[in-house]
Amino acid sequence: MRSSTMILLGSVALVAALAVSDRIGGPRAMLIEPAIAATPVAPPPPPAFRTVTSSSCPANGCPTTCEADEALISAICIGSTGAKFSDNLLIENGQITASCGPSSTAIVVSCARK
Repeated sequence: MRSSTMILLGSVALVAALAVSDRIGGPRAMLIEPAIAATPVAPPPPPAFRTVTSSSCPANGCPTTCEADEALISAICIGSTGAKFSDNLLIENGQITASCGPSSTAIVVSCARK
């Protein structure tokens, strides 16, 4: 016999044996159980520090504040000749707003979670 005929006959015999064993209560193919739903993972907490930048200083002084659950750590006014800490701080309803003078081009504020 040719090898292809042998393979075909072997396959037929295997299928027949499985069909007969299934009818007489022999071993059955086991179904794979569905995967258990993965436990949802909580999103990572927000970063402890955040930087806010504004560049409207020549028009309005770049008033910048942090969110209600954050504290303003530093405010740096950036100008064409250098940078300096903001000395214009306003406290309203427990929130600090920092601003710069008209010679500044931007402000960089660092905020930290409370």
